[in-house]
Amino acid sequence: MSSSRGSITLGELAGKITMLEIGCSKCDRRGLLRLDRLIEEHGAGIGLPVLGEILAGDCPKARTVSINDRCGVNFPQLPDLFIRPR
Repeated sequence: MSSSRGSITLGELAGKITMLEIGCSKCDRRGLLRLDRLIEEHGAGIGLPVLGEILAGDCPKARTVSINDRCGVNFPQLPDLFIRPR
């Protein structure tokens, strides 16, 4: 599965970070994953929303129908990398 759907891709993060932070806004799951390993496993063209779905795959809330109850997988360091201060 390799789709960016217009989103930030792993390849765009190369050279900016070595570790990708992942977290969940609904629970205490947090972690750091090596960017080079993620690219090796999933490809540089994979979009972060798709990667988030893959990484949240074992979360009991990942596939719930209720949008309010769904897993809140996110990448906390991204705003600092892509949003320029005014």
